[in-house]
Amino acid sequence: MAQDTGKAVAIDRRRFLRTAAGGLASAGFLATSGRLSALSSVDLPVPLSQMEGIWQPTFEDNFFDLGRFHQNWERMRKGGHGHFTMRYPRNVVVDHGEVDLLLGHQSDPDRPFTGGYIRTRNFRQLYGYFECEMRIASEAGVNNAFWMISDKRTAGETHFELDVAEVKYPNIVQVSVRRWRPEKKVLASRYRSSTRLDDTFHRYAMLWTEKSFRFYVDDLEVFEAENEFAHTPAMLLLSNAVAPFAGKNDGSVVGAATTIRNVRAFQDFS
Repeated sequence: MAQDTGKAVAIDRRRFLRTAAGGLASAGFLATSGRLSALSSVDLPVPLSQMEGIWQPTFEDNFFDLGRFHQNWERMRKGGHGHFTMRYPRNVVVDHGEVDLLLGHQSDPDRPFTGGYIRTRNFRQLYGYFECEMRIASEAGVNNAFWMISDKRTAGETHFELDVAEVKYPNIVQVSVRRWRPEKKVLASRYRSSTRLDDTFHRYAMLWTEKSFRFYVDDLEVFEAENEFAHTPAMLLLSNAVAPFAGKNDGSVVGAATTIRNVRAFQDFS
């Protein structure tokens, strides 16, 4: 089994016995390959199969190919606002079709927790459908996030963030669209799943068009909002953090991780 941690790191993480993913983690299409193939309705995500358009894949990573991972993603060293976590490259572990964003501790009173953070190296897209399969950390107070931000090289004066899913243990999904500049504006909703979201993988997705946003959890639409400001390409990000806005943590996250096993993007070429 291939494993890549970027740097050597001691790993103590909670794992569950898993069965095969039924082909969900099969090899896919990449925008970087220079070729796009039309998908049948059977291959499309369920929400897209019910829509008009010529939907084609523009990005996919199932994390079985380490070379592809390094081509597609950057491991980030980054703190952030409103939480107590420093994300390090060494906390990102690629292992046989999954990416673990490991949670841990460090001796920094301002940021006593550590986590993981990756973003797409070159992939940017304006409008489309974006999804990932994620199993959240089995820890209260952790924000498990699949999100997008505008690229400062093309954003102009408008900086925005699209939170496809900010998932909190055990069953809360926060979705939102945020304009940070020039004037702050937030449109958001909270969805409470009927099942725990840390026991297995769940699918989180967003349809972004010129006019609107539609958010999905396991192919169920949970929120729709008007698109008033997000009209430049954005990058994909995956991260976690121990944060007050995610709930109260018991102080120990040793062995916990956010795990992702597939990321896909589509665009309508009709």
